[in-house]
Amino acid sequence: MVEPFGECKIARNPFHAGKRGTSAPDPAYDGAMESVRFAVLDVEMTSGDPTEGRIMEVAVLALDGHQERMRWDSLVQPRRSIPPFIRRLTGIHDDMLRDAPVFVDVVRTLETLTQDRIVVGHNVRFDITAIAHEFARTGLVLERATLCTEKLSRRLAPGLPHYNLGSLCRHFGIPYQAAHRAMNDAEATARLLGRLMDVHGSEAVLASVNWVPTAKRA
Repeated sequence: MVEPFGECKIARNPFHAGKRGTSAPDPAYDGAMESVRFAVLDVEMTSGDPTEGRIMEVAVLALDGHQERMRWDSLVQPRRSIPPFIRRLTGIHDDMLRDAPVFVDVVRTLETLTQDRIVVGHNVRFDITAIAHEFARTGLVLERATLCTEKLSRRLAPGLPHYNLGSLCRHFGIPYQAAHRAMNDAEATARLLGRLMDVHGSEAVLASVNWVPTAKRA
């Protein structure tokens, strides 16, 4: 279910939900991870091209290490009709978006929730490209460190037949509701991130972060 537009709420820790046979991290591990801040993000778009399509739904889970601090999601009015294929894929249709805010109305919330956090996504290049283009259309610039759970899974769990989010969730025993809704995908991605950190350790996971160059951070 989509939260009311612009509403944020404190929520449970998603990382350990549905875990099978994996013990929780010890206190020292949890303590070390508290300083690592993530923003697990997913978008649904009107097109498979993140440079041309428009965002019609966005979700963010703000995490401090393993602890979920806040979650937020919103439908977004893309100011264009939803193509039939996208309607079938996501279940999102034009009537659902009629009273949704346009992107400029949610951009500051999205900017705040991702500020000073590593943006995590499954195929994060798609999500961050889509959001960067929407930011640019409002006259803003988005520069964030990123972490792709698809690439991370290929590195840490080689040899699997498939690396899409649904297949990885089945492999790791992670509950996964209907795909291609922003919050469902963000929750599944957060759980996958947590599982990889539990099994392989935080250093192995953080080694795959694509940091913003120093020149851009300055």
